[in-house]
This record gives sequence, structure tokens and C-alpha cells, in this order.
Amino acid sequence: MKQLFTCIVLMVFLHPAHAQLNVSVRWGSEPITLEKPYFNGEDSLIFRELKLYLSDFQFEKETRKQVLVGPQLIDLEDPNSLVLFPEFPVAEYKSLRFHFGLDSSYHVSESVDGPLNPMNGMYWAWNSGYIQFKCIGTSSSIPLTDQTFQYHLGGYRQPFETFLSIQLAIHGNKLILDIKPFFEQTVDFPLVQRIMIPGKLAQSYCRELSKSFRSE
Repeated sequence: MKQLFTCIVLMVFLHPAHAQLNVSVRWGSEPITLEKPYFNGEDSLIFRELKLYLSDFQFEKETRKQVLVGPQLIDLEDPNSLVLFPEFPVAEYKSLRFHFGLDSSYHVSESVDGPLNPMNGMYWAWNSGYIQFKCIGTSSSIPLTDQTFQYHLGGYRQPFETFLSIQLAIHGNKLILDIKPFFEQTVDFPLVQRIMIPGKLAQSYCRELSKSFRSE
């Protein structure tokens, strides 16, 4: 009887009824905490604000497909925003497709509720649509008095559209965005401290960020 009870307990923990998708923004293996220093060689970085849009998730297994349409605003200040689809059995599926950012239909939509509310601080009021990825902080390698960087990456019009389609094999119910390689290999703080408009550089940065998603 004791062995049977142990077996049942193990089954409950190994096979949760709802394996929701948990988003984790990381610096290497460490989840990012705002206002905490992180190190890139001799450079010290502090992230003060980090937000991004994900949208239009599609889960697939064998011949079955489940599409969950809509925008999701990930905000490191709001732990609840890191839990997506709490009633959806993510672990039952084999692969995942989604958009990093928002496609053009969201940028021109008249619906501005929930994640699309301009009060979230992710909307450019001057007809350039939504910011796909916002990251604000400080870096000791920036040759300015306040050492502040601001990357507001967005743009939905060609040729500088910034939303990207991503496909991953599902290895667990965590969706990881590791931004350490992006800051190590792409960002040049002494040269670029601010990106505040759509353009070639914002598009290039978004493409590099999109390579840093994985499932685990």
C-alpha cells in the first residue's frame, strides 16, 4: 500500500495536469532581476526595465495543431506576465511556433486593450506602431556621465519590419530568452547607447535577439 501511494505521488509530480508555458529572461543560466548587476568581461550592466512582445503561439504534435492567437506582453516588473496559458498542457506537444514581436495587423488595429494598451509604455505615438523589445539600463562601458542605454526596438513597415517567426522543439514548459550572447556579441555600448526609432539597426538587433530563444 505504501509503495502504491509513493507511485501515485510521483505520477502527480511528473505529469502535472496543466504544464503552462513559463517565460524566463536570462543572463546565461541566471534569471535576470532588475536593478541587479551582471558582468560582461570588465563591463558591469544593470537592467532597469525590460519588456517584449510575443504573439500568435502555435503548438504542434503529430497530426494535431493548437493555435493560441493574440499578443503577450512580457514585463520583468510583473511576474504574472511570465506565465502564459496556465490552463494549456504545453508538455503534451512536440514543437512550438510563435512571433517575436507583433505583426503589422496589431500595429494598425483599433483594439488597444490589455497588452496593447499604450499605458504599458510600448507604443510609439508618432505612427511607428509598437516597440517590440524595450531594454533600459546602465553599463560601465558607456562613455557618458549617466552611463545609460535605451534600446526601443521596433518597426513594422518594410523594409525595416522587426517581428520574426520562431520555431522550437519543445523540451519542457520553459521558454528561455538568454540575452547574454546578444550583449556580448552584438551590442557595442561605446558606439550605440540609444536606439529610439525603426531602422536597419533596430531590425538587425531584433534578428540577433530572436536567435536566443530556446525551450527547456
